[in-house]
Amino acid sequence: MMRKLLALFATVMLLCSTSQAAEEGWLTDYKDALAQAKKENKNLMVLFTGSDWCIWCKRLQADVLTKDEFKDFAKENLILLALDFPRDNKPSPEVQAERRALAEKYDIKGYPTLVLLTPEEKDFGRMGYTKEVSDFLAEYKKLAQTAKTTKDSVKEALQFDYTINIQYKDFPEMEGWMKSMQAICKEWYPILAAELNSEGFKPSSTVTIILESDPEGVAGTGGDHIYLSHEYFSKNGTDAGAVVHELVHVVQAYPTYIPWITESIADYMRLYKFEPNVPKPILNPEKFNLKKGYKGGAAFMNWLVENKNPEIVVKLNAALRADKYKDELFEELTGSSLEDLEKEFKDSLK
Repeated sequence: MMRKLLALFATVMLLCSTSQAAEEGWLTDYKDALAQAKKENKNLMVLFTGSDWCIWCKRLQADVLTKDEFKDFAKENLILLALDFPRDNKPSPEVQAERRALAEKYDIKGYPTLVLLTPEEKDFGRMGYTKEVSDFLAEYKKLAQTAKTTKDSVKEALQFDYTINIQYKDFPEMEGWMKSMQAICKEWYPILAAELNSEGFKPSSTVTIILESDPEGVAGTGGDHIYLSHEYFSKNGTDAGAVVHELVHVVQAYPTYIPWITESIADYMRLYKFEPNVPKPILNPEKFNLKKGYKGGAAFMNWLVENKNPEIVVKLNAALRADKYKDELFEELTGSSLEDLEKEFKDSLK
């Protein structure tokens, strides 16, 4: 009987805390919060917290999140979402699994962490504990304005008429998500085309995104068609970056597919342009192999941009698009061979 009473008390306390969060403007379901952000066209602030054990989480609540100055600003500008990882009074196993998946998706390493998302689910920054509300809000506004200014200025660099089509008739339950991906691609297609512009380049006037059954795959691109696995994205709908990676392939339009550098540039555009504030993968210098491309290759490209030649990705892209790429191009652009650059990059990882 005592165990039953304790279990009932824990359930009541959990419901009370959830109700209190809702009353204070903090939602507790990711999908509901994202839908509201889209509806109201507001940015989403996602708080990853340990409410009953994390001292800095408690201080953030006391010093910032419960203050009127923050609540007034949030009411007008933000949709608030709290994803709690308590040690006691835990939510259902299903809710815990969903929150763990989101923590993995956004690479949460500590608490509290606030993830900032646009209504289109684009990650534009991270925040943590700040003692003063004014400093906290100033940091948020800086991140939000930087993200907006960057997108707007790049978009203006290349304007053209285009259409983003979506096909999902066999999976009507994914309509909302597909329309969200359509909105992201509509925004980012001209940005990517501007970033990867080259002489004589004309982006395709149409891009078609197709959701299909593919239990073993994730996504692929052929020409101006992007194919997405229903099985993967129905479970990983937060992975908008994977869709943008494929959109980069449409923009690349390379006549010859050289796997490592094609995928490296695509992931560079995803990780360092579309998701610049997402924590980057930690690479093992002993196991790093540039020819595997993807995230490791993206990190290599970013290192080259920051340390060797800020125009190197643009120039490599132009050569690949003209079907004139060769490994010797790295030496022409940096003064060092590709082999020596890879070695220097691996040494930098140490």
